[in-house]
Amino acid sequence: MKLTTKTSVSRRRFLQTASVIGISSFFAPAILADKSPNSKLNIAVIGVGGRGGQNIAELVAETNGSEKLLAFCDVNANTLAQQSDKYNVEHRYKDYRDLLEEKGKELDAVLVATLDHTHGIIACSAMSLGLHCYCEKPLANSVWETRQMTDFARKKNLCTQTGTQVRSWPSGHYYRAIELIRSGAIGPVSDIAEVHVWCNGTYVPKEDPVGSSPIPDGLDYDLWLGPTPFRPFHHAWLSFSKYGFWHSGCGWITGMGPHTIDLAWTALNMTPPSLIEVEGPEPHPLYNRDKQHIIWTHQHADGKPLKLHWYDGDRKPEGIPKDRMDSGQNAGVLFVGKNGSLQVHYGYHTLFPAEQFAGYPAPEPVYPPSVGHHRQWLEAVKAGKPERCECRFEYAGPYMEAISVAAQMHRTAVKKVLWNPETMQTDSEAVNKYLKPFFRDGWTFPACD
Repeated sequence: MKLTTKTSVSRRRFLQTASVIGISSFFAPAILADKSPNSKLNIAVIGVGGRGGQNIAELVAETNGSEKLLAFCDVNANTLAQQSDKYNVEHRYKDYRDLLEEKGKELDAVLVATLDHTHGIIACSAMSLGLHCYCEKPLANSVWETRQMTDFARKKNLCTQTGTQVRSWPSGHYYRAIELIRSGAIGPVSDIAEVHVWCNGTYVPKEDPVGSSPIPDGLDYDLWLGPTPFRPFHHAWLSFSKYGFWHSGCGWITGMGPHTIDLAWTALNMTPPSLIEVEGPEPHPLYNRDKQHIIWTHQHADGKPLKLHWYDGDRKPEGIPKDRMDSGQNAGVLFVGKNGSLQVHYGYHTLFPAEQFAGYPAPEPVYPPSVGHHRQWLEAVKAGKPERCECRFEYAGPYMEAISVAAQMHRTAVKKVLWNPETMQTDSEAVNKYLKPFFRDGWTFPACD
């Protein structure tokens, strides 16, 4: 059993060499180097507690343990030991840079499930080695990092998957919803002018963090901070609210929004919005508040307008007739069409008005039963077919960027912006200031050559 503690000199030498000669020129995924597509994949997991632990369990279950968990990495030594012992993983690291330096040549793929503020730099460091990558949502904590992840995946032709597991949920409700919409059940797709998405929940802390707290035993807080500017440790940084603090997340919209917004983008083949509006409470300097209503204005392919609404906290779609939705559901996606509406989430999909659609025949299935979100990714890796990953970074990146812009609008109290995805800029300098993060000394984001 091994916990690596390489020196910073070695790490600097590794990063400097990589930036000079191009790291992908001397690293290659193991499966491409000396394995057949039927061989076991060597996988590393970075961030093995919380969502990371759930991802590991799901991956093992979906693949019946057929792949090799070669290395685990976590900044908490206690979590690292517990998970490594549980899955009999020999190679253990607290710094992902040491993992990639020592095991990069042996790896095929990396699963990233750290906190949001380190997703981008870790995923891109792995992809710079030519490693296939699965990353929890949101892809990153900023627009710029999200775009870098998309560019790495596309330019290096890697198999990537975003952790929006609801798409591949065994019940198949998302697939059935896509089939109903595209078959014209609620009217022509181009006549769908509104989609309403909501999810009851919050990352707002019960009380504002004040002062500092002792760093827990086993936690390397400097590595936990990663590339973000230093701030004193507070126990709230590790609470359920951790996804809502600006330094480590952007709130419920980036935590839960991707799961539901993903369906709208897929079902309607949406392209980036041009206008974004945010209505809700005044911002807080430390965290994202809930009870927001966000509107992204898109266009269908034929130029017809399409508005995508998001509601969080305890807010729900507004202005919808009672017979056109089930307002008792705490989360869902509501497509409003010319001939009716369709509401869907993890455990249900329902057409409205109910009387009108009683006995409505389901269209012929287009999507087969899912093999599982993780297995879909790994099968794509073995086949060398990135397009088989339904939630690959190239697809998810644009809507993640639009979500991120809205979060920063709330942060800066800006109510309306024009969004230009080509330049990655809005017409608000206050918002633009937060679209690319500041990286503290000692942390270099890899360049995508």
